[in-house]
Amino acid sequence: MTTYHELGPAPFAALARGDGGPQAVTALRAAQLSRHLLLIGHLLRHWPGGTAERDTIADTLERARRAAPDRFAEVLSAPLVGSWTGITVRAAERGVAAAADFSQLCGLAAVAAAAAGVPADLPVPVRDGVVSVPGLGALSVGDATAARLTADDGRLCVTAGGDPFRIPADLRDGEPRWQGADLPGWQPVRRLTAPDAPGVALDDVDPYRHGHHAPPANRLDDAEVAQWQAVFAQAWTMLARHLPGRAAELAAGLRVLVPLAQTDPHSARSATVRHAFGAFGLTRPASAADLAVTMVHEFQHSKLSGLLDITPLTDPADTRRYFAPWRTDPRPLAGLLQGVYAFVGVADAWRALRAEDSLTALASSRFAEARLQVDRGLGAVEASGALTDAGRLLVAGLRQRTGELLAEPLDAAVVAAAEQGLSASHRQWLDRNKAVAAA
Repeated sequence: MTTYHELGPAPFAALARGDGGPQAVTALRAAQLSRHLLLIGHLLRHWPGGTAERDTIADTLERARRAAPDRFAEVLSAPLVGSWTGITVRAAERGVAAAADFSQLCGLAAVAAAAAGVPADLPVPVRDGVVSVPGLGALSVGDATAARLTADDGRLCVTAGGDPFRIPADLRDGEPRWQGADLPGWQPVRRLTAPDAPGVALDDVDPYRHGHHAPPANRLDDAEVAQWQAVFAQAWTMLARHLPGRAAELAAGLRVLVPLAQTDPHSARSATVRHAFGAFGLTRPASAADLAVTMVHEFQHSKLSGLLDITPLTDPADTRRYFAPWRTDPRPLAGLLQGVYAFVGVADAWRALRAEDSLTALASSRFAEARLQVDRGLGAVEASGALTDAGRLLVAGLRQRTGELLAEPLDAAVVAAAEQGLSASHRQWLDRNKAVAAA
């Protein structure tokens, strides 16, 4: 019998207020694992190679799942597995998927086998002289055009051009334990750490880390990674102090940060890919406060996208375009709802960060702006008449939370400045989008 993921009333109500908590985030991650496995099954049914290779991959995955279901789930639910499945399934449907796209599954199966402590031996793709070991890193293999990835007793080994390269990590304890001397040509995925925080991958090597409306950064040097580490630790401390609930959510669900190329030195960028739950791309933030708010902002997108994988919230037949106070382009209803949900988190974050003495003035101003933007955007969503039953429940929760944010006392001059800013943004939007505004 086919069963479907459902959220109980309590987790849904918590998500509807713009929060959720670790319980709801864990439920959303479980749904993502199911989604990944369904798409992997689809790819196996349409495997372009021989049946023997397909059956070996399927057998490896099943042995890993049976041997250590939790470790198997950790590997297969990873955010960039979601990116890979989304990219490859879409490409396969158009008939343009490369053999390397399909064969990425061989690497995932071998890593899952190593994590589960079962043996595996699978061919893996070589892209421009590099072998990807999903979630762990990338290995330069020179002129080799073919490679195999083997798992044995929790360890992985790449064989390319007849030479074995042993990956210096043991995966059997969940988190990889790095061991031994440096491996020439090996570029491990670095991890950002902070007290009481799980390690978050800073992935600058995965071949499926793109899709953020800005190119991913190439391999970061050690000095740049040190700057990321410093700002991450400070941001996490800030979240734990002022937004412990948000920190708990992020600890349960945030897994990967993808550094983006800084194409404009005067502009910061961040974005979440729809099917990469628990990951987002960003340029290195200028401050800990910026990163703290960005983590909250982008994880809001992950949560709502995860919820959308379980239940629809808007009517896809609605083709109208709406004013979103945080953007200059007209937005579809689903996009407007994404923005509202994200900016509820942004407003909440700046509200709490007013308690940082060095941030009080800035946070007050940003809080005033964000809560008005949410109120305006949410009003358009409510008036659309194009919400599902679940969408109406979600929006009711967001309206309650928005009312609480609007009730927070703020200096009258700060409120007036925020109102003037919103009015100016709306006038500019009307000037840019006359046809949409008239419709």
